[in-house]
This record gives sequence, structure tokens and C-alpha cells, in this order.
Amino acid sequence: MKMVPERQRLDRFLANAHVGTRNEVKRLIRSGLVRVNSKVVTDPSFKVSKQDTVEVDGKIIEAHRKVYIMLNKPAGYVSTTSERERSVLALVNHPYTGELHIAGRLDKDVEGLLLLTNDGEFTHRIISPKKHVEKEYFIETEEPVQVDEKMRKKLAEGLRLKDGTKLLPARIEQINESTISITIHEGKYHQIKRMCEALGIRWKKIRRVRIGGLTLGDLKLGEWRELSDEDLKKLLE
Repeated sequence: MKMVPERQRLDRFLANAHVGTRNEVKRLIRSGLVRVNSKVVTDPSFKVSKQDTVEVDGKIIEAHRKVYIMLNKPAGYVSTTSERERSVLALVNHPYTGELHIAGRLDKDVEGLLLLTNDGEFTHRIISPKKHVEKEYFIETEEPVQVDEKMRKKLAEGLRLKDGTKLLPARIEQINESTISITIHEGKYHQIKRMCEALGIRWKKIRRVRIGGLTLGDLKLGEWRELSDEDLKKLLE
């Protein structure tokens, strides 16, 4: 049974829970289709508390809640709510889709781990450079690349981009002869692409594989799922 987070009007509770608009849920209540603790309630202003169970036509209604979703983003989708281009939100069939925002965007041609939520405080915790949440990217290159100590030192000291922008310390590692890993703590515009440019690396494909301690696991390209409490701990550990 899901609990109501605080005392509030019944019509507000149902509207927030996406049962319908405020006017629609008022009509449902007045028609006798809503029960609170198994008793019919016809007054939209009736107050419900966290101990109450609310049903509409026999179905228990979840209280409005904070939602955290991970998506394995394919290339070709934008990390916005744009109606002119294919948005990542089109891939997420969830009751709260209309109020979700992206916690750390990915470029249209970049794949991988993307977080969506309706929790602004969580988003700030994830994207703020001051919080030092790691974001790891795998970069497939046009030709073989050898990561050396000079590259590692440049990133560890804070790489300077071609336009003079100084980045926070980062890490670069060799995955195989044509794949490298770059781990950052911030998210500047086109940052990974600009880092590759500054290092003279021609990238072919970029994929975000990790945020904090959370990885894609077996989530297939284009698939999504809600995060568990354990996932959230991994993100912020």
C-alpha cells in the first residue's frame, strides 16, 4: 500500500497522482467512485493523510512521488523536451513523463546512461561540479590511440581546451587499441568532444557508461527502468 505524503485535499491528491485534471477528479469524487479507507467520499475538499488508503473505482492510487529513471539513450535523440526533434522522453512510457527533466544531458549523437527525474534537488546533486559525481565515457576512435603518461598528466592537472577553457581534473585510461575511457566531474558544452579535439583524438562513437557507481548493466539500447534505493546509493556514493 502506498502512503499519502501529507494531509491534503482529496481532489489535489488525485490530480497530483495523475488520475485526471482537477475538474475531472472532482467529478469522479462527486459521482461516488472514490473511497478513502473503504468508505465512499463525495466531498473533493475532504482531507487525506499518510495513514489513508485512497481508491478510485476499486483501484488503489499511489501518491505523487519523486521518480528516478535510467535510460540507455540511443544516438539520434535529443536530451530536451523539443517537439521539433525526437526527444528521449518519447522512449519513456511512464505516468510521470510529462514532468520529467534530464539530469545531465547527452549530445544527440552520443549514446549511453541518461538520468530522468522530477526531483530538482537530485539533479543539482548529480550535475554540480562541486559534488564530484563521476561521469565515465567510452570513446571509440577513428584509428588506434595510445594513452600515455603525458595525456594522463594533462587531464589530471586540468586540461585546457583550444578556446582557453580550463577543465577540472579528469582521468583517461586505455580500454583497447581503439577505445579509451575518460572520466570527468563536470558537464560543459560538448565537453568530451572538445577534450578529444584538444588531445588530437578523432572520435567515432561516444557512450556514457557510468554515473557515480551506477552503470548501464544489462539495460539494452533504448530501454529504461526506474532506479531502486540501491541504485540511488550507488549514484551518490
